[in-house]
Amino acid sequence: MWSLADSIFQLSILKGGTLATAMTAIGRRSKVSSRQAAIEQDVRRQLARELHDRVAQTLTGMLVDVENFKTEQVGWKDVVKQMDIVQDSTREVLMAIRQLLHDLRGEDELGASFSDSVRSLIARFQDKTQVPVELEVKPDWPDALAAPAFLNMYRIIEEALSNVRMHSRARSVRIILEPRPENELAIVVRDDGRGLDTDQSRPMGFGTLGMKERALLLGGQVEIDSEPGRGTTVQAVFPRRRLVPQDLSRSLELVIA
Repeated sequence: MWSLADSIFQLSILKGGTLATAMTAIGRRSKVSSRQAAIEQDVRRQLARELHDRVAQTLTGMLVDVENFKTEQVGWKDVVKQMDIVQDSTREVLMAIRQLLHDLRGEDELGASFSDSVRSLIARFQDKTQVPVELEVKPDWPDALAAPAFLNMYRIIEEALSNVRMHSRARSVRIILEPRPENELAIVVRDDGRGLDTDQSRPMGFGTLGMKERALLLGGQVEIDSEPGRGTTVQAVFPRRRLVPQDLSRSLELVIA
């Protein structure tokens, strides 16, 4: 039976090279394989986050709504109204899947400003939950964000609102987009619900993990502050230079220079 050393030696002879040349070629191939494996792992993680945030959360919300509806005493008009909600949520899932397929083809386009997109998200949330949401955009919040920043920050807010809808029983929510000292930008989502168990010894939920991973992709971090009966605050803080297109261009110019 041929050993690995025999195979390497024969390969070097067939190629007319030395043993060192053969070993170098194998090393390069190994590095390429490692990089490819890392890229594939990143793609799997991103796909898992997108499926959770765009599809799984909506389907879970639909199930919760249907279960709650089954316990209520309602008339025909209420049934029709609930069916309309389920129908709208089904359309939302289909749109999310189509958009995800669109994104996987590398054709993602972000038209509206970030604050306008958040307002649209809030409007849909309020229609479903009847929970009022206040949005405050502080002065000097950037007019434009880089595409990766736009998407990941939007998903963080979306996940925070999804947690409010399914877990908090909040009566109101406040979202703040604000610049911070040290050239940072922050997103704050605060509710007045029943609070969460933030015990670090408990396994982290997939939604929370997804928010933290999205923040790390932008060089930021997410902190969740909550106590039973005192509501929950989700705070995400990012370096401005990683979010704003002009700042990204300046960083590239410095690197090239």
